[in-house]
Amino acid sequence: MNYENDLIVKIAWQYYIEGLTQNEISESLNLSRMKVIKYLEKAKTNNVIQFKINLEEIENLSLQNKIKKKYNLKDIIIVPTSNQKNVESLTIAAAQYIEDRITSDTMLSIGYGEAVSRTLGHLRISTKYKVTFVSLSGGVKFYMPTAIDTRSDYYTNPNYNHYIVPSPLIVSSKNIAEHLRKEQSVSKILDMIPYTNLTVIGIGALNDRATLIKEGYFNTNDFEILKSKGAVGDLLCQFYDINGNVLDLDFHKQLISTEIDVLKSLNHVVAVAGGLEKKDAIIGALKGGYIDVLITDEAVAQGLI
Repeated sequence: MNYENDLIVKIAWQYYIEGLTQNEISESLNLSRMKVIKYLEKAKTNNVIQFKINLEEIENLSLQNKIKKKYNLKDIIIVPTSNQKNVESLTIAAAQYIEDRITSDTMLSIGYGEAVSRTLGHLRISTKYKVTFVSLSGGVKFYMPTAIDTRSDYYTNPNYNHYIVPSPLIVSSKNIAEHLRKEQSVSKILDMIPYTNLTVIGIGALNDRATLIKEGYFNTNDFEILKSKGAVGDLLCQFYDINGNVLDLDFHKQLISTEIDVLKSLNHVVAVAGGLEKKDAIIGALKGGYIDVLITDEAVAQGLI
């Protein structure tokens, strides 16, 4: 089931089975009331609504509700697992999720890595909306969709504003990091983060395909040492254990990045992550309470409970 069908079924279920009002559904799914009405109409035309909700269309709904309850999530989107195009499916769903929640003057904070970059590359936001993108850390620019990427209007949409932290993700010492964070060109962007409406991040796992290894920040030996200390994953290069506890690591003080406790305090943090190799990293992030919405695949979703 794709993202839009999943959302149509959720809205139909809440409206016709749970008896929620359109306003209550709008609030629970962070959608405008007009979009709730639009999707209810689609539910009728697509035969999701007949004399009863078509249960074949909501096979994942029970699983979604169990995961939401267990990890206190606002929402979860589950896409079919694909060995060949898993990242593509996840990021298309993430882009559609974001598009549905964009209104005038939305400020969106963004993490780094492949999942975030591809999500931005799939965005198709109406030019009637002004959208501001703010990076959560240094090192982000390397992962942004390029101006010549024909999939993306990230750089060509005239109503997009970009505030990208002009620094690496990790610098060589704690002192340099402290001084760099005080530089106006960096601090004025990081100071915008608490005011963003929506946040999109990836979840890093400790394997040789990790962005942090591809970009040369770490090597496989570094990751083995981190694993021995209990690390299962990272958010914005801050490593945590299976219970979501952030590890006490010296290089965390060398980061030009939003602190994980600040991330936890933000409104509507959406994480895009899938693949069984990331299951423990996802569980740790969920147990830590760092994310509000998870977009993942069926195989991972089954493993979460």
